[in-house]
Amino acid sequence: MDLTHKKLLVISPHPDDEVLGCAGLIQKVKKGGGKVYILYLTVGDTRDFSEKGSSTKSERLREIDKVAKYLKVDKFHIGFPGDKYHLKLDAHGQHEVMKLVERDSPVSVEKIKPDMVVFPSLYSYNQDHTLTAKAIHAALRPTEFNSKHFVKNVFAFEVPADGWSLYEQRVPNLFLSLTKSEMNVKIHALKLYESQYRPHPNPRSAEAVEALALFRGTHTMSKYAEAFHIIRIAYV
Repeated sequence: MDLTHKKLLVISPHPDDEVLGCAGLIQKVKKGGGKVYILYLTVGDTRDFSEKGSSTKSERLREIDKVAKYLKVDKFHIGFPGDKYHLKLDAHGQHEVMKLVERDSPVSVEKIKPDMVVFPSLYSYNQDHTLTAKAIHAALRPTEFNSKHFVKNVFAFEVPADGWSLYEQRVPNLFLSLTKSEMNVKIHALKLYESQYRPHPNPRSAEAVEALALFRGTHTMSKYAEAFHIIRIAYV
């Protein structure tokens, strides 16, 4: 795969999913002179099991800005800000997400015309992730070139928490080798999401993210790797 001068669109249901799933890919595209766009679907106030007990929308917006600058993201957009949608995408259905991704967002497929789109795996326990996967799969359906932009490369990324699933797990079939330096950047970006970062053995810990990357590295005979499910690679 040639990652030079590509346009990458990352669909991230929540801020931090893009780092967990594909911060390495983001770096590769930027190093190759390409552009990276991120569509965050939801941001809101969240009760959690951290020591503080919650995170706020304003906290997470500040974290997005820090991470986007650190990873040199060209543009991002938050599709459905606020508590109406946060952690409730399944209650609103696929159609609203499809419209946003296809043409309604400033970083939609029709506006930026990406070479590559990545989104979360269907095999997640998280309802926002599974709804997102179904919606993006439908939005990127095959269609005539003269009617809408056709994305040739479509992949689903994995995150450490995907191992906790009721679905039969699919084995990833695309692996991207990462250097130690690229892995360090990924871990630092994760830590910039201070409200979401957790100590080991939480799946959002540095140790868990590194362990998964080390394991995927054994599939590529490299130190580290990110793994993806190929949804489509089209040589046209």
